[in-house]
Amino acid sequence: MPRTLALAAYYLLATRLPDKSFPGGELYRRVREGICRQFFAESGSEIDVGQRVFVADGRSIHIGSRSGLGSGSRVYGVVMGNDVICGPQVVFLKDNHRYDDLNRPIREQGFSSRALPIVEDDVWIGERAIILPGRRVGRGAIVGAGAVVTRDVAPYQIVGGNPARPLGSRQDGLLGQHAEPSRVST
Repeated sequence: MPRTLALAAYYLLATRLPDKSFPGGELYRRVREGICRQFFAESGSEIDVGQRVFVADGRSIHIGSRSGLGSGSRVYGVVMGNDVICGPQVVFLKDNHRYDDLNRPIREQGFSSRALPIVEDDVWIGERAIILPGRRVGRGAIVGAGAVVTRDVAPYQIVGGNPARPLGSRQDGLLGQHAEPSRVST
């Protein structure tokens, strides 16, 4: 299927299909997966792209096996590893507006160079989190709901807030002993 046709099929049909939690939802997940494979830069097996996910033209999306993008997410670009869980309405940004020339309106200055966010394997990103351009979320990390990731997140670190700050580490056994899981829910 040509790229342009796949994009049209995705935005006109596939994004409107129900999520996988709906009866028969596995079929809808597979339809979205099959269409996205036609225009994503790279995709592993069993990817899960939720309902109404904006993926631009897909050229800057690299998604690993068994990883998913929650419903309503906006993905301008990302390099995502395997087994990544994203809640609804997560945003991945790949560039910013330039603003260094005070003699020109910001809208006329163009964009900074592209810097895809990187999400390593086995990461959980909560609902409405925002991952800024060029940030790395390390293996096994958890990004709490509503967090704005302005700095890299270390492997197995738990972060939350705006800007995101460390709340603990999965390696310390934090979730099992000290914190309630609902504090980092999707």
